[in-house]
Amino acid sequence: MATTISDVTNSTNLDGLLKKVYLPTMQRTAYDDTSFTELIRTETIPGGGNHIVHFASTQRAEGVGGIAEGGNWVTNVPIKGKQMTENVKYMNAYIALTGPVIDAANEGRKSAINVVTDTVRTNIRAYKNNFDRMLMGNQSGYCGRVSAISSGTSITVTNSSFPQAPFFADMFMPIGAIFECGTFDSAGLDSSGHNDVNAADDNDFYVSSRTSQDLDNGSSVMVLTDSAGTVYNAAGTLDVAVGDFFFRKGAYGDAGTSAVTWANNREINGVNNLISDGSSNSETGGNYTTVWGLNRTSFWYLQSYMKDFASARLDEVNLTAMMMDLKYSKQAEPNLLVCTPKMENMYFNEQKDNRRFNNLGPMDFVGGYRRMGIQLGGYQLILTSLGSCPSGTLFVLDTNDFAFVENRPMHWRLGDGGNALVQSHTGDNQFATMVHYVNFICYNPYMQGKGFSVAES
Repeated sequence: MATTISDVTNSTNLDGLLKKVYLPTMQRTAYDDTSFTELIRTETIPGGGNHIVHFASTQRAEGVGGIAEGGNWVTNVPIKGKQMTENVKYMNAYIALTGPVIDAANEGRKSAINVVTDTVRTNIRAYKNNFDRMLMGNQSGYCGRVSAISSGTSITVTNSSFPQAPFFADMFMPIGAIFECGTFDSAGLDSSGHNDVNAADDNDFYVSSRTSQDLDNGSSVMVLTDSAGTVYNAAGTLDVAVGDFFFRKGAYGDAGTSAVTWANNREINGVNNLISDGSSNSETGGNYTTVWGLNRTSFWYLQSYMKDFASARLDEVNLTAMMMDLKYSKQAEPNLLVCTPKMENMYFNEQKDNRRFNNLGPMDFVGGYRRMGIQLGGYQLILTSLGSCPSGTLFVLDTNDFAFVENRPMHWRLGDGGNALVQSHTGDNQFATMVHYVNFICYNPYMQGKGFSVAES
């Protein structure tokens, strides 16, 4: 996003920039990404509302067979199903500009114009980073985990869930971002056993500084403070412990001092929690047992196909086995293979001199783009990788079964006069807030596949 404000002579121009440039850019960046989301359709809930309603077939219609001449028609078996519901989630991006900055920008001062431009541009990047994290995640809000504490206040945070772990701190835990702390159990988030809960700030803390970053091991050493500037440490009223999880502020509302169940989660669904069989397959820290408000173990048609790679690589043999299982066991018709960047690179390296069963070559993508794809038997799979795809995990999907369902499009919450920038009633600043009532859903989890424990080296 390289748009720059070159002429801001009044607030109308700045307001128009938010509406006509930055909002479409945020929309395209999140929902029209050629790596994945451009393949996913967007639907609007009829009549608005917060509930997404879906009829899932539990028994197909049957009326097939041979009959005698002049005989009776075969017995018809009616279709049966179950009505399921899901809720939209409220996504929000918020920016604020002080009065002096707005005045200076309106007067054409370049430094102030740069401040305004960078404020919105970097907020778009933050929205994209966290949207990707949610999209391929498990609806846990997870961003990192304490792996070590030194000198009492230097906290080493590691995120091995993302294959591009060396960059996770810049993407998911940047300086100034607000987080909460707790541990996960089978029911959800448990913050009750930690002394780091501060009633004054609802367990919020900030990344106040980053002292070092290990690009090889994917870890970052940070100093964390609460809203009063008190430093989190290894022992005291604001203590953290090795093994604690960090998650985005607001992912569960105000975590407070009691346990929070998965039902309290405020983030959209992710591919990792949508595609599961309800059992534990190297899956932790997320809600895999429930989808569409139902327990997968009680409803077979909500259980996805799972393949344990047992530390094997993504290669022709394993991919062929997975595709055959999906085809003959599930009658699935997948069109997309999503994996980590390391897996994609290893697959290319494997296939350059050893192409036995499939044909690897460019295929047409949505919008005229071309990406590498795999022709395997009667299937064509577009191959794509995402940095937010969980490590050791891949997905074989039919994108026709997925949708972003909203009750209205992404929009700025407008104030008096229809302006996106609204004057604060409590201070000398103006703010703009983007809202989107949406969720990411899978209409047919049964016909999707997940591979886990896949080697990446």
